[in-house]
Amino acid sequence: MRPFPLKQLRLAWHDAGTYNKNIEEWPLRGGANGSLRFEIEIKHAANAGLVNALKLLQPIKDKYSGVTYADLFQLASATAVEEAGGPKIPIKYGKVDVSEPEQCSEEGRLPGKLTVKEEISNSKKKQVW
Repeated sequence: MRPFPLKQLRLAWHDAGTYNKNIEEWPLRGGANGSLRFEIEIKHAANAGLVNALKLLQPIKDKYSGVTYADLFQLASATAVEEAGGPKIPIKYGKVDVSEPEQCSEEGRLPGKLTVKEEISNSKKKQVW
């Protein structure tokens, strides 16, 4: 698998992986909300290196400004899986982005460090896409 697909897969997982079903209020509950674009969250230890994935997607976001970061991250991930020979992953569009850094999830909300294979397996179980 090429580096681009891995970065995009990880970016989407880390954006969605902060979801906490026990918190009712949005955006406090986390999830796929585009919050990784903010410096405060991209600098979380678990997100090391993901700034490069953001840089790859920014020209697309600039060209299609009506697309939310949350949808773009998930679309890039699903496309990466498909381009790497995996299945076509259906996506529901219309995710809402957080609007300010104060709405980002706190450090430590992601599950423990996983391999890419484990992340994919967990993503399917959580139906993040």
